[in-house]
Amino acid sequence: MINRRELILLGGSAAVLASAGFARAADWPTKQVTVISAYPPGGTSDIITRLVADLLTAKYGQQFVVENVAGAAGALAGGKLARSAPDGYTIMVSGSAPIAANKVVQKSLAYDPQVDFTPITVVAESCALLTASATAPAKTLQELIAYAKANPGKVNIGNPGAGTKGHICAAMIGMQAGVEINHIPYKGSPPLLADLLGGHIDFALDAPSNYLPHIKDGKIVGVAVTTAERVSEMPEVKTVAEQGFDGFEQTLWFGAVGPKDMPADIVDKIHTAIKEWTDTPAAKEKLKSLGLAAVVNTPDEMRGSIEREIAGIRPLVDAGLVQPS
Repeated sequence: MINRRELILLGGSAAVLASAGFARAADWPTKQVTVISAYPPGGTSDIITRLVADLLTAKYGQQFVVENVAGAAGALAGGKLARSAPDGYTIMVSGSAPIAANKVVQKSLAYDPQVDFTPITVVAESCALLTASATAPAKTLQELIAYAKANPGKVNIGNPGAGTKGHICAAMIGMQAGVEINHIPYKGSPPLLADLLGGHIDFALDAPSNYLPHIKDGKIVGVAVTTAERVSEMPEVKTVAEQGFDGFEQTLWFGAVGPKDMPADIVDKIHTAIKEWTDTPAAKEKLKSLGLAAVVNTPDEMRGSIEREIAGIRPLVDAGLVQPS
């Protein structure tokens, strides 16, 4: 049996350990921090990861180093984050697939994003952009649907990976139009864009940043944006809703998360730095040039974003329109 003296000693030890943990969190960061990027270099998700790493380096004076852990539609990156120590020295910045969608689009995911991650904040959002190659058989959404009806099984739409917003939006469009659309996953945006420019695939649905310069140069065609309103960087591109899909609205978001049980004050430090940066005119202009808008929410609000993303995709999986891999 533990006596009163032992209880006092145990209580004192617990207090010392707690205060040591607080001191470590209060002093964070005292060494290099790893920022996991879930996709290869060059895509929108990776660009945002590097912007966040740079702003945190500038804010806190320690190096925040990006580590690309690409593969399995972001599941490799998500798995690595879930196995990391919750000490604030490993975080991930990514599109929504590894943070949410993978839970319902991958059969044997090694982590549960709603259990194994600590939400920090959504960083930015954008439309998903449907584009066509110069040689594609359709240049508007109505033409694409008409072609799909006349040529069952022949419409292929590429996306940067299973569970990405491009994948989900293509499935939703196919469902609402009653046509078959083949999902062609790529290992990130750069190889998808290369195939689109080369005419090896007719259509792509992806974040807009990599595609904007080529639309302006006339090398590819902007077919539709998935948000409720047109995008200022390409005002000529109509929304999906304007092209016969009343009420269609889907937003692509990018966010920051840490491992489960990451200290709340470290979460707050990262959140504060991102919020301060996104409030600056330079950051707003940089994001706008990429077809993005800053959207910084609280950790609890981000948890809601994750829940809504999963809830929106699950019916597509249940209906067989998105096949778990």
